[in-house]
Amino acid sequence: MTATFTEKSLSNIWEIYGLISDPFYVGPILVFGGNLPRSTFIGRNKEKKRLLAILRSRGGSRILVSGEPGVGKTSFVNVVRSEALDAGFFTPMKEIGVQPEWEANDFILNTLFAIYNTLVRQSKEEVLSKNLFLELQKLVTSVNISSYSGSISVAGYGVGGSKNDVPNVQQITTSYLLDIFERIILDLTSKESFSEVIIHYNNLENFKSDELALLFKRIRDFILTEKVHFIFVGDLTVPPIIQSVPRAQSIFSDTPIILESLSFEETLQILEKRVETLKIPGLTHVTPYTVDAVKLLYDLYNGNIRYILNSLSTAIRELSTERPIILDNEIISNILSKVAEDRWLSKLSHWEKEILGSMLNKKEMSNKELSQKLHKKPQNISKALKKLQEISSIYLNRTEGTSKLYAVHPSVKWFLLSNKTKNKIDDENLLKYFVFI
Repeated sequence: MTATFTEKSLSNIWEIYGLISDPFYVGPILVFGGNLPRSTFIGRNKEKKRLLAILRSRGGSRILVSGEPGVGKTSFVNVVRSEALDAGFFTPMKEIGVQPEWEANDFILNTLFAIYNTLVRQSKEEVLSKNLFLELQKLVTSVNISSYSGSISVAGYGVGGSKNDVPNVQQITTSYLLDIFERIILDLTSKESFSEVIIHYNNLENFKSDELALLFKRIRDFILTEKVHFIFVGDLTVPPIIQSVPRAQSIFSDTPIILESLSFEETLQILEKRVETLKIPGLTHVTPYTVDAVKLLYDLYNGNIRYILNSLSTAIRELSTERPIILDNEIISNILSKVAEDRWLSKLSHWEKEILGSMLNKKEMSNKELSQKLHKKPQNISKALKKLQEISSIYLNRTEGTSKLYAVHPSVKWFLLSNKTKNKIDDENLLKYFVFI
């Protein structure tokens, strides 16, 4: 039967709660625009004070912000960048997502693209001298980098094309890119336009250890540019890698800023602030959750704010109701455990469930570890892992040498909210209940 979509079926589901949009939105707070204003950021006072002190020291810096995925690293840096913007700093509109295939030229070019697009979109081209802006414009619209292959879509800024589309463009050297970057920084920070520059790079956890170490060796001179603060963001695997490269580790301005999960009280404050911010004037608003429901999810995910928000948002969408229903422990447990059953468990064989159940309480596991635990041949484990990846119940978390380490998708843990598994989360009992569903 074909679904029929009507104006009513596509109406804003949050209006029945008296809200403009989803208060559980999982995207980061942005420096410019976005669904959530800076005022919805809660906590991190010590870490924010420390980062702001580094920025106030002037002259430039290299800073690493690290933490588990989903604890709010990007929002944290964006809020600090937003405050620095108000204090006279220049910063690109978006963070730059670093890619493992990048070499030094790719890294610098993406940085130049970010600066160019920010100036154009904010109509601030005049802060650069006319000749320098035209030189930058020509560069970003006619790029030919020997180490780069494929379409150029830089850090989400929408500059399209490939090196084959730009004939007769001479090869660009790293020395030239360093020179134009330094001249741009000089222009930005002179004429009383901006005091200094902050550039934010994400995705360092996507690199293998040797790739990340090599990248920092290649960009060392670039990130020593005066009057520029380079902020790098990655998970907890990143600091040890940088510390293993003496030439890179020695130029960082301080030890990494490590973000841990927010407290339960701070998590509640974030939700309350979001609901308050998104109220529709003139309508009665209903808070979509109970404190106990949030505590249930907080304990399930050890305080990971992204996973908590995603769980709440999914539960509301699954309700599909014309009246506001408040998520309590029973409702959210029933809804999310059923979603886990429908999306993943119902598609798996007994053997595949056994593999997934063995991984559920682990941060990550390799084929070898699963083979030893379950006393099965590695090739049989590989087939099951492939199926689990295909239905998005697990993902490749990282590689360590030749070993691939897999992690369970956080949403699969909704199964643990089922009445069948509550209070049975030790490995043996969990596996027993998991396999025979």
